[in-house]
Amino acid sequence: MAEFRIRPYKVKDFEPVICLWNRCLERDPISKVDFQTKVLNDENFSEYGAFVAEVDNKVSGFLLAIFRRVPLSGVGMQEDTGWITIFFVDPKWRREGIGNRLFESAEAYLRANGKKKVVVSSYVPYYFIPGVDVDSYEEAFNLLKNRGYKTLTEQYGMSVDLLDFKPNAEYPTILQHLADEKIEVTYFAPKYTHKLLSFLETEFPGDWAYVIRNRIRKGLDEKDLIIAIREDEVVGYCQVDGEHFGPFGVHSSLRGKGLGTALIIKAILYAKSKGIRHLWLAWTGAVDFYSRKAGFKVIRKNAIMKKELEG
Repeated sequence: MAEFRIRPYKVKDFEPVICLWNRCLERDPISKVDFQTKVLNDENFSEYGAFVAEVDNKVSGFLLAIFRRVPLSGVGMQEDTGWITIFFVDPKWRREGIGNRLFESAEAYLRANGKKKVVVSSYVPYYFIPGVDVDSYEEAFNLLKNRGYKTLTEQYGMSVDLLDFKPNAEYPTILQHLADEKIEVTYFAPKYTHKLLSFLETEFPGDWAYVIRNRIRKGLDEKDLIIAIREDEVVGYCQVDGEHFGPFGVHSSLRGKGLGTALIIKAILYAKSKGIRHLWLAWTGAVDFYSRKAGFKVIRKNAIMKKELEG
C-alpha cells in the first residue's frame, strides 16, 4: 500500500494539479486560465478546502470542497450545503485508499464548518462537471456509492450538428401564434438590459443573471442573446457562447406555448449563420424536449449525488 499524505493546496501545486487533472479527466480538461478563474479566483475558494494527496512528494490526487462564504443572488448562502466540485487520483495510485482519504478530509472540513449535506456537484457559478459522468468515470461513481452518496438526479449532456440543421415544420406556425399573442422573439438590445436581468432574477434565481452581467461587462455579440418581448417585458431568454448552447428559460405563465422552441431555433439559426457547425449543452433533464424540437442527441450521462453529513 502506498504511503501518502493529504494536505491543503499550496502555491507550488498550481501546475502539478492542472497536469494531473488533464491526465485523469480526459473529457473535462482545464486550462491554466480557467483554473485561475474558476478555482483560485472563486470568492468561495479556500486552500483549506482544496485537498492535495502526495506520494513520494509528488501530487497524486486532488479534491475541491466548497461552501458559500458570499451569498449568491436569488439563493443566498445555502447555509447547510457544501459541494465537492472536482476530484481525481493518479491512475497509478488508485485502489490504495487515497480517494477515500480525500473524501474523509473533505467531509470533515465541511462538517466542521456547519454543513449538513454535501453535493457532487451542482455548485454554481463554477461547476466543472454536473455530477459524475457515470460511463467515463465509473471508478469515481462507484467510490461515491460505496461512501454512501445517493443519486439525487440524472442530467444529460447533449449536442446538435448544425451542418444540415433546418427548423422543424411547426416553427413558422409557432412564430405566427406568438405574434398573435403580441410576443416577439428577437435579438437582445442594450435597452433591455434591466428587463432581462429582472426576468432572470425573478424566474430563475441563481447564477443566470450573474453570467449575463459578466458577459455584458466583457462585451458580447448582442445577437448571441435571444429574448422574447411582450409589452416591453422580457418573458423568455436563450443564449449561445461560441459552441456552448444555453441556458434558456421561459416565463412560468407562458410555458407549453411553443416559446421555448422559438427561442432555441432562432439561437441555433444565428449560430449556424456565423459558421458554427456544432452546439453542445452541459446538462439538462429535458432530453425529450431538446431531441424533438431541435435534434439534440445525448452525448453523456451525469449523476448529481448527495450525502447527509452526520453531526
